[in-house]
Amino acid sequence: MNRIIEDEHYYNNRYEVVTDFIQFERVYMVDEYQFNDKTYEALGKVYEMLPSYTGNQTTLPSWFGDEEKGDKYFITVSFEPSGLQFWGKIPTTDFLQWESKFHDLIKDFPFKYQ
Repeated sequence: MNRIIEDEHYYNNRYEVVTDFIQFERVYMVDEYQFNDKTYEALGKVYEMLPSYTGNQTTLPSWFGDEEKGDKYFITVSFEPSGLQFWGKIPTTDFLQWESKFHDLIKDFPFKYQ
């Protein structure tokens, strides 16, 4: 697997800047074994506080649009054994704002390698 470790909290399986948008697949290595009801509730609130949250229009939480509906731009997340896996295609400026806010909001979550 071609992983680019950006810091101790996440790695990229894919991160491509194409003209004015980014296509990516990123895993935030949160430690779900340390989650409890309160942590899951806090994560749901984080999702809602991020820019352009669309909710679960189809099956997974998403922002800016929904991949399953064929939207041009989107960010989607699922909880995998490796952590929170986000993927999407989004204009660069939108992604950078979304990413900055997300990093700020999850800084106190339990990570696997703290």
